[in-house]
Amino acid sequence: MKRVLFTMRPQEGSCGGGMFFLKNMVKFLSERDYEITYNFEGHIDVIFIMDPRRNRTNHIPIEAVEAYKKEHPHVKIIHRVNESDIKRPHPIGIEALLLRVMQIADIVIFVSSWLRDYYVKKYSLEELNTGYIINGCNRDYFYPFKKEHRSGDKIRIVTHHWSNNIMKGFNVYNYLDTLIGKGLLDVEFIYIGRYIDSYHPKNIKLIPPCEGKALGDIIRSCDIYITGTQNEPGAMHYVEGLSCGLPVLYAKGGGGVHEVCEKYGYEFHDADTLLGGLQDLIKRRNEIRSTIDYDYLGSERCCREYCEIIDTICG
Repeated sequence: MKRVLFTMRPQEGSCGGGMFFLKNMVKFLSERDYEITYNFEGHIDVIFIMDPRRNRTNHIPIEAVEAYKKEHPHVKIIHRVNESDIKRPHPIGIEALLLRVMQIADIVIFVSSWLRDYYVKKYSLEELNTGYIINGCNRDYFYPFKKEHRSGDKIRIVTHHWSNNIMKGFNVYNYLDTLIGKGLLDVEFIYIGRYIDSYHPKNIKLIPPCEGKALGDIIRSCDIYITGTQNEPGAMHYVEGLSCGLPVLYAKGGGGVHEVCEKYGYEFHDADTLLGGLQDLIKRRNEIRSTIDYDYLGSERCCREYCEIIDTICG
């Protein structure tokens, strides 16, 4: 039985995509021939590092991992990277810390090929052992609605974000709020999560952060998913939208978004392509829904790929 140490402990309550990944990964491994631990007691085969920041609760600091690796050179380290400074309007220095972790990792797995290319090119990491695995969601909660949209109903577009980082696309959402208010766009727009404090939408239905079945039920009740996110390393929100059967309207410059959404959506880059893309997806939504690879979007596929890496590096 392989023993895997996670440097972060799963937490309950509404949270971001990284914590959802952790919960799914721990569950997947626990149901198979792996033992999970969150401390250095006993023999350890693999250390799985996610977020090494010191200001995070329930995690083992990178200094402790470095010391353990020095004393136990047999232990293998997997570093999953889903962060960068480019996703924020003001850098916080996260990349320097992640690069430090990369130096002790046996393999570095990014959450998109876009993010891997960004780091490799910026920091000349061609010699580093890297790969990428696209996120997958819990398909017990995120699955398509079997019925097609009924004629006569107002089209519903939806998005959801745990973070209210301005680069999540709030300029796009604010613009849609204005169009709906002026009567120039006849849709219902639902936003789930935390909205920015600097703008108070009048024509968007705001729903507090939620997760699991409650979140899936709301997304499934809609027709089109939209994301205006920029420089996104590889998030969960559009994966969950697609998994509920919704084609995705996504912004150019979205980072890793296009790797998942380009087959099942429309990329916009200005007001004209935003509205044109929306009309195109409204017409083709049932056609697109029938082509979505739901198995690929699931956490089962994602966790299985990580599991294969654990088995490979452990020999």
